[in-house]
Amino acid sequence: MNGRETQLLVLAVAGLAAPVFFLFQIQDQKTFRSIVFSAFVSLLGFLATKWLIPIVASKTLRRGICGKDLNKKGTPAGEVPIPEAVGLAPAAVFLLCIICFELIHYYDINSLFSWIGSGFRGKLELETLPDSWLVDYNAALASIGFMVFLGFADDVLDIPWRVKLILPLFAALPLLVAYSGGTGVAVPKPLQVGALCSCSTAPWCGAAARH
Repeated sequence: MNGRETQLLVLAVAGLAAPVFFLFQIQDQKTFRSIVFSAFVSLLGFLATKWLIPIVASKTLRRGICGKDLNKKGTPAGEVPIPEAVGLAPAAVFLLCIICFELIHYYDINSLFSWIGSGFRGKLELETLPDSWLVDYNAALASIGFMVFLGFADDVLDIPWRVKLILPLFAALPLLVAYSGGTGVAVPKPLQVGALCSCSTAPWCGAAARH
């Protein structure tokens, strides 16, 4: 183990010492198991990302999807091709982890642990959640997936900025359609005292617009 690896190990142990200590102070078993499950999924996500990035990088280099570091232009390092679209690997793993996190909200964590411990036998108990929660959660996943596709398409097709500024609007559509609560737009106080947006001079542009 070289000096860099030793330094990272020490930092990891120092950073995890306090969270692990306070984790075992939790008395509620349900909360404890939820945190343990989340930590386990996060660890698997880290390992999967570390394994996938070199694979995706080699694939993109073979396909010519690469660039060069402009900040190192004129140096030997500036001529080394840098693989693009490697963010596809952590993005895909992130989506899978978020889907796994959905399990601890949709199913009872105690029954989930029992189901896994019994070799995936038995019946899972559902949590008492409103149906709107699941719709909002899946809408967020759809928006994230669209933005991942946009990032990959930009690396491959080199989409111009005038198009990239518009596409995120379509990515927000699932969240906009799924949202069922009230909305409000609060005008900052410096703008409220302005000549064109004051409560006294412009009642149509008050402190908040609601519907």
